[in-house]
Amino acid sequence: MRRLRVSVGAAALATLGVVMALPAPATADPGPGWVGGWLGDTTLGGPAAPARTAAFSLSSDADAVHPRVRIDVSGLAGVATATFPAGCDRAGAVATCPMPADATTDEFGGVTGTVPIVLRTVAGAVDGAAGTIDWATLADGVDGEAQQAAVTVRTGPDAVDLVDAYVEGAGTGDRLAVPVTLVSAGDQPVTGLRATFRFPVGLEPAAFRNCRYGTGGQLSTLVVCHFGRELTPGVRYQVPGGFPTTVGPAAIGDKRIVQTVAPEATAGPLPEGVVLRRRPADAALRLRPVGGTVDVLGPDQQYASGQLYLRAVRGAFDVVALGARAAGATGDTVRVRVGLRNDGPGVPDGTVSGGDAAHFTFTPPAGTVVTNAPEHCSGSGDEEDPGAPIAWFCTLPDAVFPAGDAFLVDVDLRIDGPLGAPGSVAVPYSYPRPDDDPTNDTAPVVIG
Repeated sequence: MRRLRVSVGAAALATLGVVMALPAPATADPGPGWVGGWLGDTTLGGPAAPARTAAFSLSSDADAVHPRVRIDVSGLAGVATATFPAGCDRAGAVATCPMPADATTDEFGGVTGTVPIVLRTVAGAVDGAAGTIDWATLADGVDGEAQQAAVTVRTGPDAVDLVDAYVEGAGTGDRLAVPVTLVSAGDQPVTGLRATFRFPVGLEPAAFRNCRYGTGGQLSTLVVCHFGRELTPGVRYQVPGGFPTTVGPAAIGDKRIVQTVAPEATAGPLPEGVVLRRRPADAALRLRPVGGTVDVLGPDQQYASGQLYLRAVRGAFDVVALGARAAGATGDTVRVRVGLRNDGPGVPDGTVSGGDAAHFTFTPPAGTVVTNAPEHCSGSGDEEDPGAPIAWFCTLPDAVFPAGDAFLVDVDLRIDGPLGAPGSVAVPYSYPRPDDDPTNDTAPVVIG
């Protein structure tokens, strides 16, 4: 059994699309270009809480000259102060910030950079105090539309999850140390913390006395853990050694372990439809303080939820095509049941990618016509050869395909005759990778 190390990566807070124009003739005036931006609303803790970083995303195309953003923070009076990067030109409550030097250029020539704005609640600000940040993007010859973002103060205990990590090359039997790290982000101590974990199918978390376990949707394991110690504002805490988790035989493909932390007083109801039970355990999952006090939360440290992403878990699985045979004469309509079976042990899981957990293509035998629209299937034909058989593409409606399960559809075939070549059920491509036995990925459908 291997023990894998976890690598930490940065999560993107926002993605801006750049609308590109078609290339102009070489003699044409390219114009002043395009510039745009985005700034979300921000919630701050009370005066004793760590400051928060609002990340302004500035974008432009290649034709924009001197793209910049003008930010007016006069609307924050009595609520918060704002600190800008050294490259910004500030005059009173207004700061003008250029495109950051570390901005990135995409394949179309669009440029995007982040301007971090550190917001700190002023002394005396009360719960519910609210202000605004007004901003407009500019470039030489371009005046952007004025826009606004809200800043609100919420006092009391709070917690922010700091985990954003990934694992490469995990395989069956590996033991993961799932990181659990958070910061007490409010202006008051957290006197009891709830951490909720969702482990996708195939991942087996260890048992602890202060945690309860249940089965959620898509065969996931939900774990709710309670920590009773007091968490001091601004202090980071972690579980030493992480949350031990085994990669079981059902795990295959991409997996995302999601964790959410919240003070017990504001955590809200437990997950619906899940029966949580304790498991026999000798030890408790414990939090310990780590590092110095956090004064400013960075742009990637803003949320109650974090994740550990497992990329392309290696695992074994075999999906088998299921054909059919039926007897009939010209003019008869016969029904066949065709599809797939997952012989496991891996369980294809589309909950991360949003893709299909299973699908197949059905081609009817020559001399037959499909008279019904099979459930979960869509038909297609050959526009260049109208006489060619119509194929049907059938998709499993569920996000996971459990080992041992079959995905079958009923197809009604009218025999127009004369009967010819058999039809087929085929796996055109396999999710999350070609399975371990491609010889059974096609099966015949025979009428006669």
